[in-house]
Amino acid sequence: MKRNFLSVLTIASAMMLAGFAVGRAQSADKQPAAKPQKMVKVATINSVQANKEFQTNVQLLQTQRQNAIELNAAMEKEKDAKKKQELKARIDAVIAKLNENNAAMQKAYGFSLTRNYTMEVEVSHVYMLVTDEEAAKIEQAQKAQKK
Repeated sequence: MKRNFLSVLTIASAMMLAGFAVGRAQSADKQPAAKPQKMVKVATINSVQANKEFQTNVQLLQTQRQNAIELNAAMEKEKDAKKKQELKARIDAVIAKLNENNAAMQKAYGFSLTRNYTMEVEVSHVYMLVTDEEAAKIEQAQKAQKK
C-alpha cells in the first residue's frame, strides 16, 4: 500500500493548554464553510532507526494524551475534594510533560498533536534470509536484469 495513514487523533490545543477547558460546539448550520486545504511536507525520515524512533515518540504522545483524558474523566466523577485535588495535580503534571514532549516533536519533525497527518512511504526495502549460494544466484540475476 503506497499510503500508510497514521492514526493520530487530535485534541484541540485549547484543551491541552487550558486544562481541558472545552468550548461549546457550534451547531452544524452555524459553522463556516471549510477552507480548501493542501498537503505540505513537514519532515523526511531517512532511516529505519529514525522511523522507529519517530513512531515510538508518536505512540508516547498518544499514550500521554490518553492518560490525561482518563485522569480528567476520573477527576470529574470524583466526589471527594481531597482526591479531586490530587487528580488535578496529576493532570497538571501529565499535561505539562505532554506539552513539553509535543513541543519537542514540533521542533524535531514539525509534528504536533493539534494536527492530522498522512505518512507516505516513498521507499521500501524488502529482504529475505538466504544462503551464500542463493545470494550469489540472486545477485547474478539482478545484474543480468539491469543490462
